[in-house]
Amino acid sequence: MSTITFTPISLNTRAVLVFKLIGVDDVMVVSANAEVRDLVTTAAVALGQRPALCDPSELGGRWQTASTVFVGVDAAAEVAALALPRRDRVFLVGRDVGAAALWSMPLGAEVIVLPEGRAWLSTVLAGPGSQGTGRVTVLLGGSGGVGTSTLAASLAWTASKSGSSVALVDADRLGGGIDLLLGAEQTTGWRWPRFTAAEGVLGDLREFLPVVDGVAVVSMARGPDLDLAREPLTAVLGSLQRTYDHVVIDPGRWLGAAGREAVRQASNTLVVVGGSVRGLAAAGQALRAFEPAEAHLVVRQLPPARLPDEVAEDVLGLPVIGRLRHDPRLAAAAERGERPPLGRRRGGLGALCDRLLESA
Repeated sequence: MSTITFTPISLNTRAVLVFKLIGVDDVMVVSANAEVRDLVTTAAVALGQRPALCDPSELGGRWQTASTVFVGVDAAAEVAALALPRRDRVFLVGRDVGAAALWSMPLGAEVIVLPEGRAWLSTVLAGPGSQGTGRVTVLLGGSGGVGTSTLAASLAWTASKSGSSVALVDADRLGGGIDLLLGAEQTTGWRWPRFTAAEGVLGDLREFLPVVDGVAVVSMARGPDLDLAREPLTAVLGSLQRTYDHVVIDPGRWLGAAGREAVRQASNTLVVVGGSVRGLAAAGQALRAFEPAEAHLVVRQLPPARLPDEVAEDVLGLPVIGRLRHDPRLAAAAERGERPPLGRRRGGLGALCDRLLESA
């Protein structure tokens, strides 16, 4: 099975110095620690950048010339003693959390703790904007059975028909795969199991993904339980943001690292709430668990309960941006693997998607 990842290689000092140029270096590595040197230089070379090793005693004249400086925790005290002027893009790298915390302020450096932080090295090296500019909308189910996946798919289709390039991401490990909802279980293309080892900055994924009516889909697959980790979600999302105008994510209600990361990176979070007392209580629990930075409510009308919008806003402390009315055709279409009916009349699903996209 193919996967996308960066393969670690071992670079000794002589190999690294091949990439050293007189004048400006892309990446400066100040460390005697072999792990720090190898990880940083490997990530830099993979991105086509020129890494160079530097001893602290030689750093003074080169401090301002490198685009990015990585200081190993082992060299932090020596570098801090030089009292060099403050600059951007300095990173302190190592395993000693206490020493990193001690020296991060004197160096004006952000901290990358190993081994967990190795997945972020390539993102750091890619620089600002490496995550792209595509808008990320997360559809968070306040409870089960409120049509969150249906609304996510409908929102993606509506955005695509308006001329935007759109990717729909299914991060619900227990949802059975959103491709079933779309009738695309037989459509060829990569599902999440292909990306489980992905980390850092990925290239263009468009040729690998299944496409359904103009929408690229990253779906879970049926089979052994896949506990999607934060790193592959971040890597895939970064690639999608660089190549699509809009990314719609259905993280499910599983409180895992990937779901939290999806909500953290969202431009906006739409919380689909069942219009009942129990639905509001469940949505309150979901909001406390995921803690979205910015969110709006979409109230699903579930007969016979008809709670006013004001009640949902008062209980959850968030504005209601739309209502998803009860429509038996939605469930029937999902069972048949057909696109939900996007009715444009007032109260229809299509009209709701139009309104949600206008307010995005």
